[in-house]
Amino acid sequence: MPKSAKHEHPGGDVPHRHSEGDELGTHATGEDTTRSVRTGQEAERTVQLREEELQARKQPVEKGRVQVGKEVVEEQKTLEVPVTREEITVERRPVSREPSDTPIGQGGEDIRVPVREEQVSVEKRPVVTEEVSVGKQKVQDTQQVSGTVRREEARIEGTGEVDVERRD
Repeated sequence: MPKSAKHEHPGGDVPHRHSEGDELGTHATGEDTTRSVRTGQEAERTVQLREEELQARKQPVEKGRVQVGKEVVEEQKTLEVPVTREEITVERRPVSREPSDTPIGQGGEDIRVPVREEQVSVEKRPVVTEEVSVGKQKVQDTQQVSGTVRREEARIEGTGEVDVERRD
């Protein structure tokens, strides 16, 4: 690379250029990304490289509601109820024609027979037929989220006859 070579890299949000005499230091972010470390007799300069990481945040949101209520539904039902009733039977039979001691029209021999039957009446009463319980349970799923992240990589450029030794 010629002696007046310039290089370009991101510094904050604004790309810019350095000349070979420029020192690395504070960029448009206002943050100093270099530091000096003394090793042996010469000061060593260090550049920190950064990268973005994705971080997921969760917050509960209401996605709907369930309402359980009751409504009255009418339907016609029929019961078969066995009932008993009495019927009168009158039976006439011929008799031997014997003389009677009681004159006709006297004797008070009226017979009274009560006749009964069962009558059905309908009553209504509420009864519990079932219960409905409503509850919630947590179900855990996994969702994939993705995003674009940036990172800084070191670009090492030399000008002139400089040997660069890399240690990883």
